[in-house]
Amino acid sequence: MSDYMGKKEISAGDDGALDHHGEALPQLSKSASVVDIDRIEKKRRIASVQGDHPGIIWFYKLIRRLCRIAIKQQFRTIEITGEENIADDAGILTVGWHTNGLIDPAMILVTQPKMLVFGGRHDLITRPIIGPIASMGGTQPVIRQAERARGGASAGAATRINSKTMLTLAECIAHGHGTALFPEGTSHEEAKMKRLRTGPMRSVIAANSIAHEKGLTPPHLLPVGLHFRISWYFRTDAWIEYGTPIPLTESLHSEEDRIQLLNGKWIEAPTDVVNNLRDEVKNHLTPMTPDADSWDQYRAWHLLGKATSIASGKKLNSWREEVLAAREIRTKIRKGNKKIQNLEAKAEEVAKTLHNNGLDSRVLGENGLNKPALTNRLSFLPALLLALIATPLTLTGSGLMILVGKVMGDRTDEGLDARATYHYLASMLGPLIIWPIPITIFVFITIFGTWELGIFQIVTITLMLPLLFHLSNKIAILAWDLYVISRDANRLQKIRHSKDGQYIADEFNKILAVLK
Repeated sequence: MSDYMGKKEISAGDDGALDHHGEALPQLSKSASVVDIDRIEKKRRIASVQGDHPGIIWFYKLIRRLCRIAIKQQFRTIEITGEENIADDAGILTVGWHTNGLIDPAMILVTQPKMLVFGGRHDLITRPIIGPIASMGGTQPVIRQAERARGGASAGAATRINSKTMLTLAECIAHGHGTALFPEGTSHEEAKMKRLRTGPMRSVIAANSIAHEKGLTPPHLLPVGLHFRISWYFRTDAWIEYGTPIPLTESLHSEEDRIQLLNGKWIEAPTDVVNNLRDEVKNHLTPMTPDADSWDQYRAWHLLGKATSIASGKKLNSWREEVLAAREIRTKIRKGNKKIQNLEAKAEEVAKTLHNNGLDSRVLGENGLNKPALTNRLSFLPALLLALIATPLTLTGSGLMILVGKVMGDRTDEGLDARATYHYLASMLGPLIIWPIPITIFVFITIFGTWELGIFQIVTITLMLPLLFHLSNKIAILAWDLYVISRDANRLQKIRHSKDGQYIADEFNKILAVLK
């Protein structure tokens, strides 16, 4: 295979391909299976000055603003902790586990003040719609082993593209910018981290070497826990947990290699230095993930966390507190707490029954299943009223984008972890792509149609329409939240009078009896 390749389509889906460790390679979506080296090289943006952000700055700031709006629409609650660990005077590489597609980097984008440069899958800058946005925002392409091992790119082409990406990220980090990389190399739906790749570590070691040679502030390697109640649900709960920075004191190239990095040549760091840092990252990140054998097991830990809080007379008032309670249960089990260990299997059965009925441990109390409030059961009534109020403007302004996001999210071949990505993109791109259409139609009709409006009225309404579209979206989201409250309350009411409900109540009371 030659050093340079044009466009090539390789196998997508479950093809049984393995990496050099004998582990299954990530399955490729239809988009990722098309590797177009020419297009990747053309769409990549490189800063004219070493260390400058490669994106179009005004466009980057616009996209970040739209991202913030979309993230607020995507999640019911968002809690951020550890912000004191985000350095003001140093470049930052943020590393996290990866279970929620583009939502994961978006969460870091909107919770950090720095200009961020992202490295992502090669098709992120070449695919329709999102490609130009990612490219103009400065995203750098990566040819993963998943594409290279299947013949999507030659060793020379992949090395050339990836080296340029790694060097760009390293220079930006060294000069005070930030980036976020996900060392698992792919988004997934599992309850524990996959084996970590070394790319992020190699990049931040290079950044540290460049900063060292130039006398700049050493960069920080910042672990982040990304916690979502159910990552592929719309209006779920999120907790962003920034951890303690990982020291980079010993993570340096040799003096000779540092000079070559300064001269714009990518040089790999010593293997032992890279692997030691990878292991350090794994040690920091693993406790900040569920780290369970399955989601059923993780839900069992949440149920035991809830039972423990009830037994001790405490309340879990937020998703963060629920995660921490489950983490404490995991710790007790792994430290050999026999009482908790003996309850785990039964807790998993109860949690699974709850999950199969569309509920979770929040519906449990000291007497088993809580009784839902009548106001919650009837909240579909104000939901219906609000939906009727919001419908005209919401459908006009964002209806098409919502429909497209829903259909693409439900039909994606990239797994459940990519589902929320399409919902999020619909929220983010609606103001940029869809809103101008009805606004343009309104202006055209008022100028060339039969409506008798003065220029002042036309301008005023035109300027108000984006605000009205945004307000209608907020009302529609409130209607959805009220509907979900009603739906869950009625599910709870139904299960309380069922065989499953009796089983849950009886078994949970037995668990409580052991813990009290």
